[in-house]
Amino acid sequence: MSETGNVILAIVVVNVLAIGGIFYGLNSDEENLDTSTTITAKLVIGFGNLDDNNTMTFESVTTSESTVYGLLLAAQTQGNYSVSATTHYQFGLFIESIAGWGNCGGCQNEGGYWWTYFVNSENGQVAANRQIVNDGDTIKWLYTNEY
Repeated sequence: MSETGNVILAIVVVNVLAIGGIFYGLNSDEENLDTSTTITAKLVIGFGNLDDNNTMTFESVTTSESTVYGLLLAAQTQGNYSVSATTHYQFGLFIESIAGWGNCGGCQNEGGYWWTYFVNSENGQVAANRQIVNDGDTIKWLYTNEY
């Protein structure tokens, strides 16, 4: 094989390994994520565009899906509300609406508002279906226009 052929082969091999490593890195955290632990936590759903009387608080929600999203879904029957979500190919689950408020077809919405969550007062850094919740945590969802 010529020197040019060897260089091209080397470039192809390096690129294949790099791309494989990227895909492994993107998928490895999710594959190792254990969300099956049963937990009990506090859930607060706040509406930044409405008054405090519209905040829903659930002191004790138990779920076997130990993520921020799992807790939100588990409280639906207690709070008589619905949740709408979509999955973004890169970032994971995106909450479109809670209790009829959000960015979706038949919802009430306000321009520039979105749903974000906090775990023990710390802003969420990953998609709601990837954020683990522990016993006793406080999860707050907020419909807001602030970062």
